[in-house]
Formats: sequence, C-alpha cells, structure tokens
Amino acid sequence: MFEEPLPKNKAGQPQEHTPYEIHRSNEYFQREYLVAVQEIKILQQQLRACFRKNGVNHLEDCKELREQLWEKMHQPNYGAPGAPRSSSKYM
Repeated sequence: MFEEPLPKNKAGQPQEHTPYEIHRSNEYFQREYLVAVQEIKILQQQLRACFRKNGVNHLEDCKELREQLWEKMHQPNYGAPGAPRSSSKYM
C-alpha cells in the first residue's frame, strides 16, 4: 500500500532487505513521527500563549499560528514520512 517497491538487483529480481535494514527503517519512521508530535505540541503552546497575550484580538493576531497548526494536524502522521498510523499496519 504505502511501502516503496523493493529495489531490483542486476538480474531484475527484487532485493530482499536484511533484518538490520528493516529495523533501521522502522526506527527512522518512529523517530520522525515523534519529532512531528513534538512540533505539534510546541505549536499548541505558542498558540496558547498568543491567545493569552492578545485577549479579544486573538482571532486576528494569532491567525497564522492557528492555520499553521491546523495544516500540520490534518496531514497523515502530522507530516512525518511513512504509512499513516491509522492504517492496519500499526494495529
């Protein structure tokens, strides 16, 4: 589904990945997902502070932060590479 096709060797056969490569790949996707989650948390903190600072004018003054957070939250995996966490691969 979301996995990249296996690279071909010289004979045209698909190469098999070693367990080490699979482990490194999984670690990479997990690490990138955790970074994306932390970015969401930072944006939420910045938006919360902006709301408190600007009071009744927060709709105008915090619009860019709000839209940036909205876009990031509505991407699969918060913009991190890999299969979406809601897919059956992670269940």
